[in-house]
Amino acid sequence: MNAVYKTHPGTVRTNNEDKVLIDPERGIFILADGMGGHQAGELASDIAVKTAHQYLVETAGKAIKTPVRKRLVHALFKADDAIKAASRENFNLNGMGTTLVIMSVTHNTATICSIGDSRAYLIRNGAQQITRDQTMGDYLVEHSKISRDKVPPHLWHTLTQAVGATDILVPSLHTVKLHKGDILLLCSDGLTNMVSDDTIEKTILMHNSDLSQAAEKLIECANKNGGVDNISVILVQC
Repeated sequence: MNAVYKTHPGTVRTNNEDKVLIDPERGIFILADGMGGHQAGELASDIAVKTAHQYLVETAGKAIKTPVRKRLVHALFKADDAIKAASRENFNLNGMGTTLVIMSVTHNTATICSIGDSRAYLIRNGAQQITRDQTMGDYLVEHSKISRDKVPPHLWHTLTQAVGATDILVPSLHTVKLHKGDILLLCSDGLTNMVSDDTIEKTILMHNSDLSQAAEKLIECANKNGGVDNISVILVQC
């Protein structure tokens, strides 16, 4: 398994509220994009990735009896509990939260559990978005409340789900059977708001022999197009 990650604050912000953790040996890949004032977003995303990873490592021995999908959901809820506990202990952290994407790659299968609008893609005959964005804009379109072209732009960035900041979490779960040559991408919206899916695909395929360079080029593209948010990417090729 070949795996790399890159994260960058972008060209506008001085701090980076994205957190990334990769554990190729165990096939665990986690990305979070935090939100909240007083550096609470940075703390929320940090708590989320560390708590989720710790749970998955500690329960690795039970993996045979517990389905991967269930373990990922449990890891996400453990992260939610940890963030909410930290918020209760410090008033300044009240309301902090984060997106969270957790991916487990075992044998020829990728299992993904996500909350928010950080995404997972499969690069195979195009860039296929695996996860579903949990934003107010997507909710209104999905439930036929309004046509896509009538959605106010800010609603595409208004989360309906966030770890640590939502009472009832409804994770998005996906399983992908992998083929030879497949590349998996996890990323924060600092990439997808700045770079089209077509450009993402072309950039990765152009540098698929060097995933580290591909990750660098993706961040470079986002920054050239404005870089208004933190940018994080994980690339995995089995």
